[in-house]
Amino acid sequence: MSKKKLDSPSGEWEFNIDVEGIRADAAKEEQQNNEAADQLLAQLDEMTGAEDEESVETSSPSSSDASADSPSDEPVEEEEPAPQAPQPQTRAASSAIPPQPPRPPVSQGYSTPDNQPPQRPQRTMTPSQRRKAEKARIKREKRLAKVERNRQKNRIRLSTVLAPILAITNVITIGALGINLLQSRLTIQEAQDTAAQAQSQADELQYELDNNTISLDDFTYYVAEYNLSAQFIQEFFDDRIVYKDTSVHYAEINPNLPMNSYDWEALSWSDGRPAYTPEGARHAVLGVDVSYHQGDIDWNAVAADGVSFAMIRAGYRGYGTGALMTDDYFTANMEGASAAGLDTGVYFFSQALNTDEAVEEAQYVIDLLSGYTVNMPVVFDMEVLTEDARANDLTASERAEIAKAFCDTIAAAGYTPMIYGNTAYYMAKINFDEICGNYGIWLAQYYDTPFFPYQFEMWQYTNSGTVDGISGQVDMNLYFGD
Repeated sequence: MSKKKLDSPSGEWEFNIDVEGIRADAAKEEQQNNEAADQLLAQLDEMTGAEDEESVETSSPSSSDASADSPSDEPVEEEEPAPQAPQPQTRAASSAIPPQPPRPPVSQGYSTPDNQPPQRPQRTMTPSQRRKAEKARIKREKRLAKVERNRQKNRIRLSTVLAPILAITNVITIGALGINLLQSRLTIQEAQDTAAQAQSQADELQYELDNNTISLDDFTYYVAEYNLSAQFIQEFFDDRIVYKDTSVHYAEINPNLPMNSYDWEALSWSDGRPAYTPEGARHAVLGVDVSYHQGDIDWNAVAADGVSFAMIRAGYRGYGTGALMTDDYFTANMEGASAAGLDTGVYFFSQALNTDEAVEEAQYVIDLLSGYTVNMPVVFDMEVLTEDARANDLTASERAEIAKAFCDTIAAAGYTPMIYGNTAYYMAKINFDEICGNYGIWLAQYYDTPFFPYQFEMWQYTNSGTVDGISGQVDMNLYFGD
């Protein structure tokens, strides 16, 4: 058996015990002892036989002992020995000395038939001979007992070796299992404590909300602590709009602006796509918005996949150079979507710095649309970019004026103007009061149900949709307008 210290923080000891080797050595030692005992028993048999031949002789009428103790013409009968306590017979003794069958008595003075083996004459024992035989028997039994003790001694020695080894092995195994069980219990307990703590805080928050006892400061703390979604937070407010950018914001609702009246009970989802089917009102239609990023599109496959309209990027102003550019796939997408029977609209990515540039952008789009049938809105899209874009530093008022200049120019050309943005853009990056109700609103809000209170006509519900005929992901929308 060897032991070594484990390389662990607990410094536990690891015992390496060759139990099979110990058992093999013990079996080998027992076999050697059995062979030695068999040899000793064989020698004892030879010695006992020699003593019997020397001490037991055939009696005759002329023997002096016989003439002194009994008549000379009759043999002396052998006395029965005193009864002895039964001796335990060991496996080795019984295998070494098999029981001998009794010898049939043969009368002295008679010859045997020719076909029978010669018989030994019956022997009689004098008292002296019986004493010698008894001493030989006692001596033999003592030697047998000594051999058996040696064999038992070997077994005891093996047991005394194996017992502590097995005990140590069991202790180590049980100890290791105990440590693992303790660690598992600690891990489970920690998880249960954490879950219980979180549940307690959630219950406390819910209780305070249900009883209107929580302050706005406490509520905003819980929102930041648990990173709650804007949709969840919005459920607790009917006088504010919740939105996120780098943090959570609560914008007061202006009751003087037009509100939407959509019945969201009529909104359902199937296979990752929404459907708005109110009774007695116009159903919304499904559409995509695309640019050169989607590459070549199989518009017939798109139409067969349930898409009714396409919003196609017409062009953009460079956010660094300010140059006006046409989308590389504008012509292919307009012709392909129209040929597949889809309604079409367009959007322009603006980086105008003033109203003059806004009008320039609008006129650029009008020129691109010449010759096409456009029955969906023409959209002004000005986003605040993470890069150092030329229009990032505009104020909310400046953006409103630029958007209005673009949309008014589009409307004057006979198209339906619209402005694209998410909740944060409408509430913080542009004066929403100046555009709401005057131009269409295209809302980007990626939740199961829109919770924007003001009127909007188009809802971009995802930027990771999938449609047959388009490789990769694509923006998808519902259009509620006429």
